[in-house]
Amino acid sequence: YVEALLTYLAEYLARVKPLFEFNKLNEETYIEFEKQWNSAAFPGWQKDAGSALANVGAPLDLSAFSSWEEVASLGLDRLKSALIALGLKCGGTLEERAQRLFSVRGKSANEIDPSMLAKGRGARGVPSAANNEIERNKEIGFIEAQIYKLSELLSEQRAATKENIERKQARTEGEREESDEEAAVVESESEDEDDIPYNPKNLPLGWDGKPIPYWLYKLHGLNISYTCEICGNYVYKGPKAFQLHFAEWRHAHGMRCLGIPNTAHFANVTQIEDAVKLWNKLKGQKSLERFVADNEEEYEDTMGNVVNKKTYEDLRRQGLL
Repeated sequence: YVEALLTYLAEYLARVKPLFEFNKLNEETYIEFEKQWNSAAFPGWQKDAGSALANVGAPLDLSAFSSWEEVASLGLDRLKSALIALGLKCGGTLEERAQRLFSVRGKSANEIDPSMLAKGRGARGVPSAANNEIERNKEIGFIEAQIYKLSELLSEQRAATKENIERKQARTEGEREESDEEAAVVESESEDEDDIPYNPKNLPLGWDGKPIPYWLYKLHGLNISYTCEICGNYVYKGPKAFQLHFAEWRHAHGMRCLGIPNTAHFANVTQIEDAVKLWNKLKGQKSLERFVADNEEEYEDTMGNVVNKKTYEDLRRQGLL
């Protein structure tokens, strides 16, 4: 439960304060927790932290004794405590305990006969079950310390949540129903906005964000596609968009790149080859229609005859005028 609570508070704090430094908080919390745990002052664990090592035994300096009889003079309780501290069996009479304890005098933990060790003892003589229990309690205590710290950081949000709950509980039945209806309407609107409209025929979207009816799609000829090579093979949907595009920037830019003026002569021309041929033809027609002074300029002689400039000049040079 405490692990789930810690996870929830940490995730909530990450949403409320995205830039918060969790590593620094954990380090500070652990340092403070270690001080309180070692001094048995952590809330809720005062007795357990102090008494967890109460029954692990008290070591005894055997170098001060020369025989097991001197060790036996300490009594049953003191010998039992010393045997527990070394991880040895602590049962038997006073003489057996004294002999067992004196037999390990000057020996390391690896040199002690395994048959003399008590069951469930660690390498240092401390019961492994007790060690596990201590570590487990310490882990739980550290989780609680983190929860206390996160609760302090979220005290403002907790107070606001409590106030909101109390305000909701103070409402009448009618006010609750109205609030629930408003929440349901807002939720349905948000769901409608998030939904992707069903559009298997890839129809254009209308003003309401939904596909237009198929009959309207065909009425405007949007099912017909027109490709303009001058516009870079751009595809136009429907005859209206196709006719309007000749006056738009994309088609004008394509004609400018070809060196052809975008005039009415090139309406409905979409192929580059056709546009170039038409432009060459128009240039030929313009050259024929261009004004030539020798052929078009008229002169009148002394007899009143009207001739063109070339004929007039020829007659004048011959002296016939």
